[in-house]
Amino acid sequence: MIRSFKTVALALLAATATSGASAAGLDAFGWKNRVLIVFSNPGDPGVAEQRRLLAGETKALADRDMVVLEVLGDSVNPVFGTAASVSARELRTDAGIDRNGRFTAILVGKDGGIKLRAVAPVTPDRLFGLIDSMPMRANEASR
Repeated sequence: MIRSFKTVALALLAATATSGASAAGLDAFGWKNRVLIVFSNPGDPGVAEQRRLLAGETKALADRDMVVLEVLGDSVNPVFGTAASVSARELRTDAGIDRNGRFTAILVGKDGGIKLRAVAPVTPDRLFGLIDSMPMRANEASR
């Protein structure tokens, strides 16, 4: 009886651990990356504008350990960096975004905190200025 209880408990624990590892939200980036996430509906012109604004900024994005993602419908599209195993649903939940909401850009710091929430595309000057004013970034830049 105790042996079968232990077997069931271990099976449930393994299933829980496996399901959490397969689709993650913002936790997937913690202490490694700053993440700009653009949430919108497919076809929103703000998405193309945000992509255009950041198109020539690959060095600046890399220097700041950035990942840029678009969450459109149920899809997560990496624009810069990688997004292995992240779920659109989890990202929306973590950021407090409604599935059918309008354009929203969220900047998440390495500590997992939301540093910026914008309802229009974010210019590189605004984005990098905010990041560069953060104490963690100042510490990184001094190394």
